Amino acid sequence: MQLLRRQFEIIQEHALRENPYECCGLLAGRRQQNPHGEYENVVYEVAPCSNVLYSGREHGFEISFSEYIDIEREARDLGYEIVGSYHSHINSKAIPSINDVDFARPGHSMVIISIQHMQPSGVTAWYRREAEGFHQEAIQVIE
Repeated sequence: MQLLRRQFEIIQEHALRENPYECCGLLAGRRQQNPHGEYENVVYEVAPCSNVLYSGREHGFEISFSEYIDIEREARDLGYEIVGSYHSHINSKAIPSINDVDFARPGHSMVIISIQHMQPSGVTAWYRREAEGFHQEAIQVIE
């Protein structure tokens, strides 16, 4: 996946601001062919969301349906689509949990930022296939 540097910084800032709770947000962009002929999600806009999980926000997140629909509509108006999401893991590794697997939609990328001791300690991206679950994908931060 490709992500603009400023969008990457927004994700980091959001994760630190929401600590000790998980942050969450949506990624808007396009699925495009890269120079190697492979398709990947290219993110042009990051939409920080409210974590509306009623209980357990330290280890989980939920984006409200209405906020998702509003962001999806705004992305379409800009010529983009929702290509994924991001969220933080507090004091745990940046690998998908069972809940993350349930949340992700096929064709979407999921960025996970790990916050350890109040500092970012790792960022990973995972692509949800149509079948066979997740696979880790490289994050290319572009200027």
